[in-house]
Formats: sequence, C-alpha cells, structure tokens
Amino acid sequence: MKRKAVNFHPQVDMSIGDKYLLKEFIDEGSFGYVWKAVNLENRQTVALKIPKDQERGDNTLSEGKEFIGSHHPNVISIYWMGRVDGVFLIEMEYFNGHKLSDELCETGFKSPRTFEEIYNLFFQILDGVEYIHSKHICHGDIKPQNILIDGKIAKITDFGTSKLIEDLFIKTIDGGGTWAYMAPEVAGSNRRYLNSDIYSLGVLLYKFLTGRTPHETANQLINNIPYPKPREINNNIPESVERIIMKLLKRNPDERYQNISEIKRDLEEALRSEDRNIISYNERAEVKYEDTDWIERVIRYYKNNEFDKAELLLKTEYENGNKSADVLYHIAYTYFQQGRYFESMDVIKDIDITQVEDIRQEALEDNLLYLKGKLFFELKKYEEAVKVYEKLVSRNPDDLNYRYKLACAYGLNDEQEKSIEILEDINKKTPGMLYIVKKLGHAYDQIKDFKKARAYFNYAIRLDPSDTIIRNRLEEYSKYFNYLGY
Repeated sequence: MKRKAVNFHPQVDMSIGDKYLLKEFIDEGSFGYVWKAVNLENRQTVALKIPKDQERGDNTLSEGKEFIGSHHPNVISIYWMGRVDGVFLIEMEYFNGHKLSDELCETGFKSPRTFEEIYNLFFQILDGVEYIHSKHICHGDIKPQNILIDGKIAKITDFGTSKLIEDLFIKTIDGGGTWAYMAPEVAGSNRRYLNSDIYSLGVLLYKFLTGRTPHETANQLINNIPYPKPREINNNIPESVERIIMKLLKRNPDERYQNISEIKRDLEEALRSEDRNIISYNERAEVKYEDTDWIERVIRYYKNNEFDKAELLLKTEYENGNKSADVLYHIAYTYFQQGRYFESMDVIKDIDITQVEDIRQEALEDNLLYLKGKLFFELKKYEEAVKVYEKLVSRNPDDLNYRYKLACAYGLNDEQEKSIEILEDINKKTPGMLYIVKKLGHAYDQIKDFKKARAYFNYAIRLDPSDTIIRNRLEEYSKYFNYLGY
C-alpha cells in the first residue's frame, strides 16, 4: 500500500520508492529532516532533505531548479528534487562536516582562531554567496546554522527553502538566531533582496571577530538599538576592517556594499598590511542583552498555536505604551487565527504605515495586504481579495505564493480563465508542483473541460499515488467517458 506523503515519517533502512534507501539521520530543522541516504540508481551516498510540510515543499522547485546540475565548492550541490512514491524530496551533495554554529559560542569561536583563519573562512562564504547571487537568487537566511564546515572547507546550504510569512515566524524559534542575522528592511516579512544577504554577512563577520552579534532580539533589530563598534569589543581588529563591517551593517540598504566583489576588494586591500596572526577579545564594552522580547515571546505562542496567550501578551504591551504598527499587526494576526475576522480587519484599519521606519514600510505593508487577503477569503469577499492579491503581485511579480493566492481569488470570484492563466504559467515555468497541478485539475473541472482536468489529475496521481480524492475523481471521469464512448 502506498504511504500517504503528509504522514510520512522517515526511519533508518526505509526505502522511498525504488530510488532511495535512508541510512542515517543527520539533522532536523523547521523546514524538514535531513538524512544520509543511498541513491539506489547510481549507488551514490547523498543527503536527502524531506520537508515536513509536503504541500509547501514544492515551493523549493521555483528556485532550487536553478542550481540543479551546477556546482560550486562553497555551496552544497543540489542533484535533484521532486516526488518519489508521493514524497517530496531534495537530493543534495553529502558533505561530511558540521554546522559552523557548533564551533561558536556566546564569546566567539570555542577554539581560538587567528585573523588569518577567520578571513580564509569568511572569503569562502563570500565566494559561495557570490555564486548564489550570480543566479539572481538571494539566500535569505545566512547564519552559522546554514554553513557547513569540515575544518578546511565551508559550504553554504538551505537557500530558498521557505519565504512564507507564517514559516518565517516559526523559523525565528527553530532556526537558531534568524532575527540576529536578518536585515532590518526584511525583518518579519517574506521579502528578500540580494542586498539583505550583504547585511547578514556583516553580522557574520562581526560575530567572528567580536564573539557577539550587533542585535540579539527582534525588538533590538526593529527599533535600531545602538550596539558597540567592533573595536570597542576587540581592539585588535584593524580600523580598516571595522569600517568594512560597519558598511556591511548599514541600516539603509543603499548605503551598504551593493555586491560581493566590492566587499572582497576592500577586504583584500585592508588585509595586505595587517597582522593576521592575532586574535583576542576583551571586555571593555559590557553589553547586556535581554533573553527575549515581546516579539519572540509572541512567536513562541504562535509555534504552540496559543493565540489567546499571544493576544493577551500583545494587549499588555499595547496598554504599557507600545502602540507601534508591529504590535497592532500582531494583534490583528492573533484575531485572524482565532476566527475573529471583523475584529482583525478593524485593527488593520487603525495601522498608520507612515509611522513605520522608511526602510520597513514596504515589507510591513505587504504583510498587512497578505493578512487582509486571507480575511477577505474567510469573509467570502472574493472581489476584494482579488484586488488585494493583484496589488501584492504587482509589487512582487516573482513571488510564487502571491501569484498562487491571486489565482485562487480569481477562481473563487468566478474568473476561472484568469485563474487558469496564472496556474498554467506557474506550471510551465516550474513543472511538477503538486498543489499547482491539483489546482489546475480542479479549475478545469469547474469549467467542465473534463479532458484537461483528467490529464492534470492523472499527472497529480503519479506525483502522489496516495490521494484518494483525486483517484475517486478519476474513476468518475472513466465512467463518464465510457458512457460517452471515448
């Protein structure tokens, strides 16, 4: 009997179709599980990433396909991605290393490293990011947890795994330091820019050389709480290197380095005359960081689906004087999650986006529009939902999630042809995404084009043999076409 992909639980020595044999559990993150496996077709040892959310796992196809078949020594190679026996998988290079985060602690590297060693490591990371950017793709989550190292070689992994807002909320908890390495203009949103990665690289170099990150919590990042310059913590850092770090960390993206080659040029120039063989931290700058803040406490409640507790915490924050747009947005979000749709909409109407820092306005406005679109779905105001998602798509034309939501809105608003046009375009550019294929089948079924509906459902059942709803629908088609004599 075929296993149902949504309930798939990997185990040692489990076969996945005729293609893979799972051998050893490697790691688990918010996105999914990573296993050491054997590709049974070529007997090669590989790493398999298995998304926890199988439906959303298909989203990685939209960017991951750009890396299939291409290789860089500082980026984990992707060999293949797709479905086997109904289970979505990402087949990657197996690298016998460990996370860079395992070598770091609150004071920096657990084993002292010279500047020379740190710079060599950082240049490898720069090379990897430069390669990813050459594909016009931003990583979106550069941090020590997503860098693998074996002592000599560093490899970047986990790019493009998820950009959905809800997933980002959860990743701040499971991802280990996402907020600390996140650029302020994209904090708490699903927007990503190449230049946002450059900010994250600045945080990484700051951490390498000082043992700390500029900001530790979401609240500090969003409110731009002052932090010490690198030399205030470690006065062995050359002034020229400090200037580079501070330019990487510019809050305004336009004032940062605009590409990796600029960083390499300035860093190489700065290091020509510097002593690379020393490293030491001192305690001249005492920095006290709170363990958490209101945003992170709220997100912990989200993770546990405790939206009533999140609401209470947010209202307390509001009554204590924090009437920011961020607090109001999260109050609206908790109302939505509790099914209090009219109350959620009322809160959204009270949010003044002009009170938000300029660099964060667009990202927060996207979040508000996305929430409004979901509210209109629930309130069955499909014409209004169409307007919201049309605006989101116009602002973010390459965002797969927004385009899919717009297609759904068109379908619910009895504009099936427009819905099908978007879905067909997505399927043409990124074929094999199960939820797109299913939606196309249902869309053609709605307009009574049963031949095309059957074709897409046949495709869907090959991708996910366990889907009984589609299998039953195909049986109905068979009866219908047999009756017509087809």
